[in-house]
Order: sequence, then structure tokens, then C-alpha cells
Amino acid sequence: MLEMNHITKQFPGVLALDDVTLKADPGRILALIGINGAGKSTLMNILGGILKQDKGDILINEKSVSMNSPKDAEKNGIAFIHQEPLFFASMSVAQNVFIGNMFKGAVPILTDNAKAEKEAKKYLELLGANDISPHSAMEDITIGARQMVEIARALAMGANTIIFDEPTSSLSLHEKNKLFEVIRKLKHEGKVIIYISHFLEEITELCDDYLVLRDGKMSGTGVVEGLEKADLVTMIIGQKPAVIEKKTVKRQLDEVVLKVDRIVSGNLLRGVSFELKKREILGIWGLMGSGRTELVRAIVGLDRIDGGMVLFKEEGGTLTKIKRSTLLRKIGYVTESRHYDGLFLNMDITNNCTAAKLDSYCSKRLKFIDVNKEAEDARTLIKSVNIKVPDEKTRASQLSGGNQQKVVFAKWLNKGAPVLILDEPTRGVDVGSKMEIYKTIKKIAAEGTSVILVSSEVDEMVDLSDRVIVLQGGRIVKDVEGPDININNLMELALGGGDAHE
Repeated sequence: MLEMNHITKQFPGVLALDDVTLKADPGRILALIGINGAGKSTLMNILGGILKQDKGDILINEKSVSMNSPKDAEKNGIAFIHQEPLFFASMSVAQNVFIGNMFKGAVPILTDNAKAEKEAKKYLELLGANDISPHSAMEDITIGARQMVEIARALAMGANTIIFDEPTSSLSLHEKNKLFEVIRKLKHEGKVIIYISHFLEEITELCDDYLVLRDGKMSGTGVVEGLEKADLVTMIIGQKPAVIEKKTVKRQLDEVVLKVDRIVSGNLLRGVSFELKKREILGIWGLMGSGRTELVRAIVGLDRIDGGMVLFKEEGGTLTKIKRSTLLRKIGYVTESRHYDGLFLNMDITNNCTAAKLDSYCSKRLKFIDVNKEAEDARTLIKSVNIKVPDEKTRASQLSGGNQQKVVFAKWLNKGAPVLILDEPTRGVDVGSKMEIYKTIKKIAAEGTSVILVSSEVDEMVDLSDRVIVLQGGRIVKDVEGPDININNLMELALGGGDAHE
């Protein structure tokens, strides 16, 4: 039996957890529920020894334990199955199963691969994963199979408490059903299971008990059987949530500039279609695993598509089919992670601001770059989006998160793209920078740019969008606009309301 009693955790300026108690019994599945920022990750990081609680204690079988590091969690039989499986790609399945035991002498994986594969096969068979070869390289098996390997690793390390963190977000229907079979098998073997998910259908289908967190506090706990979905939604979003009504913006939104027609991609996207109009801010809303980022990556050619097409309207032209690689050269794309693929961190602000249209700064014959013109435009952009920086020669890596994000915006504003895709445009920025970014988005839309906005913050979606398409499980649940764009409605749709259509 696992208990976390009266857990409190304070970060500078934020009370992340306020007197939270979690109780999980062996042979039962506890659903841990809450929107992003509710406190789920903080609570699990305390259980996993990554964070230390300020108050409260953790008990296993009524005995108090200290979790000062992930090793302590491991010693106490606690294992995490992550949303994206953790593995060593070039190593075999068997080596990944026993990687946590490599220094314990249990199985000599580095010197006796045959023994490792034989032992790994036993654990895989326990899970009913007989089709996974212990000899296969991890990079050659499916995501669902990788999750089975991660579960086998947890069992090999003697885990009695297993936490599943959004495990189905990247799985096909077949893989999800297989995972559920395995989780139920672990339940019947008496394991303590905590299941974290945004999907209410999964919770009502799989779980026995639930704990809902909201703003770091417990907003509901009990038995899943007989629980009404509407009551659960109320616990998740609050008894009387603040409803931000959509402010009507008078813009002419008739001309279609981009059309996505029945896009099919991977295991998630299934025939998604929508139109984007000139000067429109179109929100794409859904919870984790709904397919938001996958959709925009498919549209611009970063991920393979299995069906459908994209049509684009050039200035003064007509709506015609376009290669997605060509589309990416014509539009702007603020990606989800500025550090990974949004900035040249070791280069200065000037180089970052001019990178998206560098050819316009080159001489016609010898292609020399006009560095003076670059610096002049960079200074104008710094002033335009209010980047707080000594001068344009400052490296991007030296800026705060909010100012780095403004540099990303400046780069695409400088390109003058007719369509701008924004994927989590205010992630990790302070409130002041967020408000300035909002102002910039509204300004460029009013001036003629069409915007696709992807955000996990419902307030952001409500405040900025002219229209919102709601995704769930890779399909559009509903297309909403006007007064229907409010917190209550968007959350209910994302959590399972409405009927998906293609």
C-alpha cells in the first residue's frame, strides 16, 4: 500500500502542492487527473525522488520512507512508465530490460547476452508480449513494443508500484488495447498502479479509484464506478470557473489562404480537414495526445503523411495544391521548442532575426551579405517587439526565455510570411513577455497575417482565437467560434464531449 500524506511543495512565488493526500491500494488502479499545471508532475516527482516535499510524508505498507533521489524510489519498488518510452536505441531489447541491473550482478548483460535474452524472454512472456524478440534492437521495434520493454524492465527491477504517465498518447488502437490488457494483468497480480491521463474514457474504462488535482489542491477523490463524467469535468476545471467570453474582433475573414484536406498521418491523425482565412487567428485546441503538434508538423512536411493534401493561395493567385516542403519555405513556423529548432543559440540576435530571409541581404552577383542592413533591420525588430537586450550583437543564449521567444517572433515578422503557425508560442515565458507576445499576434493578424495557434493554455486559446477546432484522438471533435469559445466549452469538448467527425 502506498500513501502520500499531506504533501506540500512550494516553489518561488508558487504553491505547487497544498496539503495533498494520495492513497493507492494493491490490486487497484488509481487515476491521477488534472489539467496541465494542476500539480500531477510535481506530486509524482516527489514520489520518484526528483523533488523533496516541504511537508508531509510517504508511507509504503504503513512504514515511512524517504525519497531523496530516484535511487531511493527504485529501492522502494517504484517505477515509472513514461509517455515517451526511455531506452537505449542501439542496444537490444534484452539489454534494455536489464539495464537497471547491470551493476547488481543479477544478469551479466555485457558478458552473457544469451542468458540476458533468455531471462528477458521470461519477463516479456509474463506480459503476453511473446512477439517481441529479446535480440531485436530497440530502434527497430514499435512504440507500443518499447512500452512493453519498459514495463518488463520495471518488473525485472522488482517494482511493486508502477506509475503510467499518459501512456497511450502515441499508441495505435491495437497497441492501446494491448497495454490495457497488461495493466489489468499487473493489477490482478497485486501491483499498486497509478494511471495519469487526460482521457476520461480511459479512466472510466480502466481505473478503480480517482484523485483529481486542481491548482495544487485536491478537488475530488473517490471510486470511479458510478461516477458521472460531468461531475468529473467539474472537479477538473472547477465548480465556478472563470468564463472568458470571446471578444469579437471586426476583421474581414472571407478569403481562404490555406486549406487542409483529409490529412492522414501515422497512428494518430485520421482525415483532418479545415480552412484558414486571411487575417484569421485559428486555434487548434486539445489535450496532450490529441494530435495538435502532429497536425502542424504533417501540414508543413516535417512528418510523413499517408493521405490528404494541402492547398495554398499565393498573393493575387488562386487556391492550389502545394508540396508541403514548398509551403514551409513560404510561411513562418514558431516551433514548440525554441532551444531545439527555433534559435541559433550561439549566434547573435542579428543573425537570428535575419535567418529566415537571408537571401534578401545578399548581393546579386557575389552573394556578399550586407551586414549593415542586417544590423539596421535587427535594431528595428528589437524595438518593434520590445526585446530587452543591450544591443543586436548579444548572443541569443544570453537572453531570458521571454526575450528569446521574442527573437523567434522577430525572425518570422522580418520574413513577412502570409501565414504564421505558432506552436506553444508562450511556453516558458513570464507574464509580461506573454502579454507582449499576445499584443504582437493580434497586431499581425489585424495587418493581414493568417495565424494558426496551437496552445495547451485554455485561457490563451480563448483570448486570442477567432475560431477554434477541437481535436481529440487525432480527429476534429468540433469547430467553435464566437461565444462558444469559452473555458467551459473547450475543456468539456477536449475531455470527451461532442462527436468526432472527419
